[in-house]
Amino acid sequence: MRDFSQKQSPSDLVAALSCLAVQTFFYSWNWKAALLSASLRVPLFLLATLRHGLKAISIAVLVEAFYSAFISGCFGAFVQKMRNARPLWASALLIVAVLPALLLWFDYLLHLYTGMPNLKGGMWAAAILCVLSSLFNWYLMKHGNLLVGKSGRPFASDLKRMPRMVFDFVALIPRYCYRLLRSSNLRLQA
Repeated sequence: MRDFSQKQSPSDLVAALSCLAVQTFFYSWNWKAALLSASLRVPLFLLATLRHGLKAISIAVLVEAFYSAFISGCFGAFVQKMRNARPLWASALLIVAVLPALLLWFDYLLHLYTGMPNLKGGMWAAAILCVLSSLFNWYLMKHGNLLVGKSGRPFASDLKRMPRMVFDFVALIPRYCYRLLRSSNLRLQA
């Protein structure tokens, strides 16, 4: 493999980006994230098209299943690589806002192209789920769950730890507020 740390020509840059894309999205494709995402997102689109007949349901569900599995596997690979990156604010911006917005836009265009009825309802539900699941996947991967490759564990082990991880994730904000309140009270007393 070539060393791309030296001065690069445009073709070298293209080769480096291609190499990065292949390593990230092919060899590191996160099948665990893909499976979980598809199993959560497909029912949203099923419900959004429920009143519009079997053909509309089938198209929306199949499109979402394939798109969300492919994209979530790639996104999971990206999050796995970025899970401990610094600065934290930049990682958060990429993982929770920029990439999910871009991927949701492509999802929207795909469903618009297929003529999905109630697209607005399906996309709003997907957007909310996307932001929450992006945060949750990042949290899980920072704590060693849903990882694939050498640093991963068996999927059954990840699933076994999931209830505790859900509880800890949901409790993050109340714990943070409690610590903040407690530290401000200690400063006031001093």
